[in-house]
Amino acid sequence: MCKVPARRWTDAFPPSRVVLVILSLALIAVGMLVRDVTGLVLLGLGAVALVTAVVFPVIRAVEFGFPTGVRVTTALRDRDQELQTAFLGQRGDLGLYTQLMCDDPALAGKLLEAAWARTAAVWRGPVTADLRSYVLCEFVHLLTTHARLGVATRPPVNGPTIEPSVQNALSALLLAARISVVLREFAELPVARIASLTGRPLAEVVSELTRSDAVLAGFVASGDNS
Repeated sequence: MCKVPARRWTDAFPPSRVVLVILSLALIAVGMLVRDVTGLVLLGLGAVALVTAVVFPVIRAVEFGFPTGVRVTTALRDRDQELQTAFLGQRGDLGLYTQLMCDDPALAGKLLEAAWARTAAVWRGPVTADLRSYVLCEFVHLLTTHARLGVATRPPVNGPTIEPSVQNALSALLLAARISVVLREFAELPVARIASLTGRPLAEVVSELTRSDAVLAGFVASGDNS
């Protein structure tokens, strides 16, 4: 199972935000001591700073497992939009990785959309590099399940972004090995992350990649560029 990165309260308080909290509270404290219009102004400034610069960003950054009905709508709507924007920005790369794992472009696209839908439904926290890894994790599990069901896939159709020789070489590998190679060579994930993402022992993945390198080297040496 893919795991959403754990979020802690401390994730929402980087040093810059701590400074803002202190300054906001200082303004409020001074405002409470000054018994005139200036004090009211300081109170207002402190309150606005605390809410707009601290409270809302915290809500957007960390959603601590609240039920669906317990949300601060505006802040979380912004966070959801940020997730969608991040996915659209990475969609080209994700599309390439997924088509390298799957010979059927239509199926790859369908499973990628499903992987993103799953990610958007469960993701909690800010947009980080972990988001891409989580989408890939969901895709890998969907593709593996699909392959386990024994559903036939079509050969590649006009793959404009993938060299035929690369696709043919990857097709020579078993699916698990092919996934590992794509995640290492194209998605540039470290081997330990690949093992975690695929739910397999590290030693097994390392051994598999070594064998895959030999298969791919033999494929290239054969001069098959069809």
